[in-house]
Amino acid sequence: LRESRSGAASRRNTALTTTTAAAAALLSLGVVGFAARFIPRVEGAPRKAAIDPAAAAAASSSRHGGAHHHHHHQAAELINFSADEYEQTDEVWTILKSYSILVVRGGQAGCMHRLLSEALRASQRSDSESFRNLAVCTHAVRQLWDFKPDDASTWAESERMLEHAKAVSSHAAARRHSLREDAAALSREAGVFSAMVLNRFEEARYSLELSLRILDADDARKSKPGRLSLRLLDDDCGRRGSAQGRAHEESRAEALHELGRVFRYQGKFDCSEEALKSAFVIRSRLARWNDSAARKRVADTLHELGVLEVKKHKLDEAAEYLQRALDLRRGVDLASASAASAGEVEASCAATLHQLAAVHLSKKPPQLDRAESLLREALSLRMQIGQRAATLKQLARVSIRQGLLDKAESYLSRALELYVELYGEGSIHINVAAVKFQLGALAFQRGRLEAAWINFSECLRIRRRVYAYARQAPQSSPGAGPWGGGGDRSGGSNRVGGGGDDANPAHFDVSSVLHELGCVAFAQRRLSPAVDTLEAERSILERLQETTSQPQRIAQARLTNLTWLRKCAKERGDDDAAKSLLIERSELKRTLKKQAGGGPCSATGSPESLSLQRKAIRTRSMVRTFALSDPRRQSLGKDFLAESLDSFREEVDGSSPGRMREAAERFHTIVSDALHEKNMRSLMLNACDYLRDVLRDHGVQVQDATRNR
Repeated sequence: LRESRSGAASRRNTALTTTTAAAAALLSLGVVGFAARFIPRVEGAPRKAAIDPAAAAAASSSRHGGAHHHHHHQAAELINFSADEYEQTDEVWTILKSYSILVVRGGQAGCMHRLLSEALRASQRSDSESFRNLAVCTHAVRQLWDFKPDDASTWAESERMLEHAKAVSSHAAARRHSLREDAAALSREAGVFSAMVLNRFEEARYSLELSLRILDADDARKSKPGRLSLRLLDDDCGRRGSAQGRAHEESRAEALHELGRVFRYQGKFDCSEEALKSAFVIRSRLARWNDSAARKRVADTLHELGVLEVKKHKLDEAAEYLQRALDLRRGVDLASASAASAGEVEASCAATLHQLAAVHLSKKPPQLDRAESLLREALSLRMQIGQRAATLKQLARVSIRQGLLDKAESYLSRALELYVELYGEGSIHINVAAVKFQLGALAFQRGRLEAAWINFSECLRIRRRVYAYARQAPQSSPGAGPWGGGGDRSGGSNRVGGGGDDANPAHFDVSSVLHELGCVAFAQRRLSPAVDTLEAERSILERLQETTSQPQRIAQARLTNLTWLRKCAKERGDDDAAKSLLIERSELKRTLKKQAGGGPCSATGSPESLSLQRKAIRTRSMVRTFALSDPRRQSLGKDFLAESLDSFREEVDGSSPGRMREAAERFHTIVSDALHEKNMRSLMLNACDYLRDVLRDHGVQVQDATRNR
């Protein structure tokens, strides 16, 4: 290196070659020494004794599972550490830093210019040297990677090692060799960490798909770029009955299982179903070997399929999957299981009970008592902090539906405390955002508009960051710096509603919180922020309509959005805008009717009739709650009720003629007039009873909680 730095100008090319070769040799030695520091030493061996590769491989195998033993042994045969390499490592790093080949940040992390790293890789003299260096890196990272999903104490160190794990897996994917299983496992676990802890779902998807490509190297070469091979277990595979073959297929099933979860988080339900069902087929076949662990993994995938059906609002299918998962999990013999295994089984049962409660809560009408019973049973079992927080959050939903708002707020506060304990103060996580959303909805329902705005705004900030992958790409963005620095990871504008389309990711969860913010701003008479947030919601829904697998859900949200935008226009006195929005809404409804085939969607009537029924149920519930509330507080809610009645009237005017419309018109007239009468309460309750009877005649189940009048 020193000679090359003092070389004459005429020898610059030679000097550059010499510099690269010398740096490569030194860096190789530095990496080897780095790995040597973390390979387990033989018990009682002195500090400067040479490390026996076979012993190191055996120690590593005992930690990461016997199935990897032969891979570690092959790698270790290529790593012969001398007694002096511990001390040489520090000297090598010092030399590399003195020539700015290596930059050390924070006293721990070393990095180099990307062009130099490419040159160093290209300067490796043979495939065996290249494999040796890759084996060193893979072995070192595998030793240092200690991520355990159920142990939050391992998360901080795992985050520091994440980029190393991803880099090693990426290099290993380019070739077929004995490191394949280790590299695939690293990439899979990196994907789980990215999704579960960091909520970086696009990065998680890439890592999980990379894991599958490493395992399916032959299929990946045959498949088209960008396509994921979902090859199922081959009945003709000669190694199927071997332990090695079963471990390989379970690795694939695990990657597919986790990929299905990531797709669900991203709202890609079709992709999620494909991945989960592929994992289920593999695991079901493996379970034929009478392996209790394999049956447990089958239950895990059945559980995830149930959760997916809940998200798709297919409640019967969800209940079937979840009940099958619960039966399998309860079939485990806890008496013969270890304490750790018994705790894991209880936690998995609690998770399934939680999801079954969500099914009962989503039914029409909701089965609140059954949902509460399941959730309390789940809380009685051993579970992780995150599970307990999620169950408390679900109990809050039940309490809100029961009208027990103080209890709901208590549950949500406890859930938020547990999430902060788990993820840290100020953490950007979807679970924290979900609690903030519920706190905002609860505050809005209680008329605490400022608290509602704060909680919804915090929820939006988190969801913008979490779903940043779904944001539109900007026209131009600065490239990353030569030392591997990234661009702005802040997640976009901090403005609540504005910032342009690229500030708001195209995700339904983002649009839903924007809608709530618009409603809060409207209730506060802040019309400009209300319009900003509702227009931002409108833009997202229009983008989602083009790609969604749930067109009816998005279409209904668009209709509601246009209704609120029209209310804002009328409030501002902009009659032309209000008229234009009404025409747009009517056109959208006609388009949806044509897309549905132009006929009735069910025995209860046309799409307009179904929409009117849903609106009637919500408005009737609001009127009944208002009538039964404390008379001293009713004056605060009169204006909001009047606005809701106006929105209901718009729905009535746009519906088809028939008995349902006549009943809705009569209900609207009675309640509107009752707002100015002394016997308001009795008039409203009678109108609610009348509308209830008509709805029941149309096949709609309506059940009111018994209350003293």
